[in-house]
Order: sequence, then C-alpha cells, then structure tokens
Amino acid sequence: MNKKYLVLPAVLVVAAAVVAAVELWPSPLKELRAQNLCLGMLTEKTAGLLYDGQGGRLTVDEYESGERGADPVFSTICFVNRAPEGGAADRPQYTVDARPTNTLNAPVKGATRLPEGRSGWVGPRQSEVQLPAGCPQEMKADAEYVTVTLKVAPGVVVAENWDDAALARASRTVVLEAADNLAEQYDCGA
Repeated sequence: MNKKYLVLPAVLVVAAAVVAAVELWPSPLKELRAQNLCLGMLTEKTAGLLYDGQGGRLTVDEYESGERGADPVFSTICFVNRAPEGGAADRPQYTVDARPTNTLNAPVKGATRLPEGRSGWVGPRQSEVQLPAGCPQEMKADAEYVTVTLKVAPGVVVAENWDDAALARASRTVVLEAADNLAEQYDCGA
C-alpha cells in the first residue's frame, strides 16, 4: 500500500479532532448562556425583580430580528414576561437588548448616571449601560460602544405605584447584571 494515500485521511482526522475540541471546550460564553436567561445575561432571580404584581410564572422569549450582527446577541431582543394561570396571554414585564453603537443616548428624564467607573444611566422606565471599553473589539462589533438597554413595561410601573425610586433600584440591578454577565462571557470586563 502506498503511504502517500494515508496522508489526506490522517490530516482530515486531525482537523476533525481539533474542530470537535474547540466546539466542546467549555467557555464562559457557553456556560453563562446555558445556565442563565436572555442569552446568558440574567439569572432567574434577577429577571424576576421587575414584576407587575399579578402572579404567574416567569417566561422569557428571545426574539431574533432579521438584522445580523457579528454576534447573535446583537440581533436578539429578550422579552421577560409573566404567564398567568389558565393559559391567558403572557404579560410583558420588560425587554433587554445589547446593541453596538457609535453614539450614546442622553439620559431620559428622571434618570441618574452610574457612579465612577461605569458608563450609562438608570431610569425608572428605561436604562442604558455601556459595556467596558474592550468589549466591542472582543465581540467583533463594528462600533465604539456596546450598550445594554432595559425598557420597563407600563404594567410594572403601575404595580410599583409610580414609585420611581423603587423602579430605578430594581432596574439598576437588572441592567447591571446583564452588562456584567455579557462582559464575563466575552472576557472583556474592567
């Protein structure tokens, strides 16, 4: 048997082994996405903090838009809902998404800026937090910033009796956990 015919199969076996090892090797991105909600951004405990007070189990829908970015996290909006007993329609609680951007939005009325070391602002109905400076490059985003945005549904605002301070505290926890978990997934934290 001619040995030159064994080279190609040997190379293919080695290449297949390398690909399998890379795909199966554990990484923070894979682990967080497997154990958390919203593409790994939120734990179930934190996801339930913003709540309309009407009962029901927590549900999460990850809607992938037609837009394609460098990463699926850029084309996915996470809808956090409550599913009432009896099969009625889910009630929206809030949405979370991450987007690459070259310009930062001004804070909404009633929002407070994050303390030193963090970029962004938290408001009772909407919050935006930027990931650390190294994240856009690690996430292969073609932008200067990656912003995590939280938008609270009106039912949650009403359930909190329009208490902006309580909403801002819960929103702060949710949006910061989402930003921190994304930074951990891509190993680009400060």
